[in-house]
Amino acid sequence: MKMSGEFQRFQAAVSENRLRILKDHWLPLVAFVALTLPLAFVEPKPPLPANSNTVPTVASPAPLPAPANTPALPPQTAAKPQARPKHTAEAHKSPHRILISIPDRKLTLLEDGKVKKIYPVAVGADISPSPAGEFHIAQKIVAPNYSHNGKVIAAGKGNPLGSRWMGLDIGHYGIHGTNMPKSIGHAASHGCIRMGKHDVEEFFALASVGDVVEIHDQRTEEMTQIFRTGTAAVASQPASTNEVAQAEQPKLAGSGQ
Repeated sequence: MKMSGEFQRFQAAVSENRLRILKDHWLPLVAFVALTLPLAFVEPKPPLPANSNTVPTVASPAPLPAPANTPALPPQTAAKPQARPKHTAEAHKSPHRILISIPDRKLTLLEDGKVKKIYPVAVGADISPSPAGEFHIAQKIVAPNYSHNGKVIAAGKGNPLGSRWMGLDIGHYGIHGTNMPKSIGHAASHGCIRMGKHDVEEFFALASVGDVVEIHDQRTEEMTQIFRTGTAAVASQPASTNEVAQAEQPKLAGSGQ
C-alpha cells in the first residue's frame, strides 16, 4: 500500500508538470497561430508612392506614326473643286508667281513680274477638272510615293507622280511628274497638273514653298500676251487728246472723208 501511494503521487506530479509545460509553451504558440492565420489569406495591395494621391493606371501603347511621303491624286469626280480664299501678300513674299492656263495647257513661271519659263502641262480631264483659283505651294517632295484607295506605289519609273511632287493648299491637288509623258498637252489628269520629267525637275528647283499658283479656266489678256510674245503684259498708259487726234488724222485723210 505504501508503494501504491507513492506511485500515485508520482503520476500526479508528472501530470502537473505536463500541464505546466503545455501552459508555458504551447498556449502562446496556439494563440500566435490563431492570430496570424487569417492574415495569410488577405491579398496584399501594391504600395502607393509617398505623398501622392494619384491612382496608378496602366499606360496605353503609343499610336503608330502616320505614313509620310504618300501624296494621293483625288478620286475622279465631275464636280468642280471650290477655290480657297486668296491669301494676302504679307503671308509670303516671293519673287515668283505661277500662272497655269487650263485652255492653253501651259504653266508660266514669272520672276519679279518677268516671264522666266513656260512649260507644257496636262490638266484635269472633263470628269475630273483642275481647280480654278489662287493657291500656294504647300509642300515639295522628291521621289514621292503614290497612295490611292489603299494601294501604295513606291517611288520609281512606274510611279504616277513621277520624280517630283509639289502639293497645293487645296485637298490632294498638286503639280507633279508623270509616268504617262504622252498625256502632256492634254486634259487627261485627275485634276492635278502634270509635267514632263525634265520640266518638273527644273521647275521644282526654281519654285518655293509658299509661291502663289494661279489656275485659270479661261484665258486672260495677260496669258494671251505671254503665250504670244513670251513676255508679261504691261499695262498701257492712256493717250492724250492730242495724240488721239493726230493718230486719227491720217485715217480720215485716207478715207476721203
